[in-house]
Amino acid sequence: MAKDKTPGAKSSFDPEIKKGLIIVLAIVILFSSGNFIGSLMSAGKAVLGADSTTASQSSTAAASSSSAPASSTAAPAPSESTTAAPVPSEGTTAAPAESNATPAASTGAPSAPAEIIKLYNESANKIKTSASKVTRNYEDLQHNTEYTEMPGALQSIGSGLISTFLKKDETPVDYTGADIQANFPVKGESYVSKITEADIAQATCNDDGTNYNITLKFNECTDPEGTGCAAAFNVIKPEEVYNAAKVVKNFSIRYYDAVIECKIDKATGNITWIKFTLPMVMSVTAQVFMTLDAKVGMTFIDDYTITY
Repeated sequence: MAKDKTPGAKSSFDPEIKKGLIIVLAIVILFSSGNFIGSLMSAGKAVLGADSTTASQSSTAAASSSSAPASSTAAPAPSESTTAAPVPSEGTTAAPAESNATPAASTGAPSAPAEIIKLYNESANKIKTSASKVTRNYEDLQHNTEYTEMPGALQSIGSGLISTFLKKDETPVDYTGADIQANFPVKGESYVSKITEADIAQATCNDDGTNYNITLKFNECTDPEGTGCAAAFNVIKPEEVYNAAKVVKNFSIRYYDAVIECKIDKATGNITWIKFTLPMVMSVTAQVFMTLDAKVGMTFIDDYTITY
């Protein structure tokens, strides 16, 4: 059983997802109280400037994968010893030329977006009803510095701190029983996916002989509720943020370029591997002694293996 997880919990606001928000809020609060503790703030900057290393930009733009067009092989020119077929006389219908090309075998893989989404939804939702174990192979929390905005002098300090705390965890975590429903996307729900065509920008499926390999690219969305990314990912809910941090007066989160990749075993229809990639930009307005705005860019990547 997984550690530090609450079976049956309905909240998606777990410690992993909280990390970026907590760091941002701490920096915002520190800055907003700067007029009150001016001298301590100056000393703190000197210490942080000496001890903190601004992390390099960890977000790597994913290379888009495109299928190479099939090469066309020209038929060989007849040799000198080849006798040309006679030209048909008038009134004679010429027989169609024989083709040496072998027609492509049908794989049965769905090609229309609606069919691919239907296959994914059916297979994904079986995880919470039929899987005996879900293993999170790794979790990669990345800081997208190009989208991070901090007030004034805290830009470099805050960016460095966020990069320090958002990192990759390659320690496998196993979920079984009630922990699968509580922790696997969508957390606390009986379903894994209820996406529709309206949520998806692109859906592709290819057959490698053993598996259907599906890639789903999502439309951009802001503060989704039950649709878009919220229909298949663990998302941060604004009301949870307000309840967790009273100094937050406004919170919004934009999700973009979200992708789900998975392998579906053709023989059973079961998903055996799945990866969730969720880039986001979190915007926070907090008020302690003054009103402060901050943004942080992050990407959460979770890679799972499913056992039945």
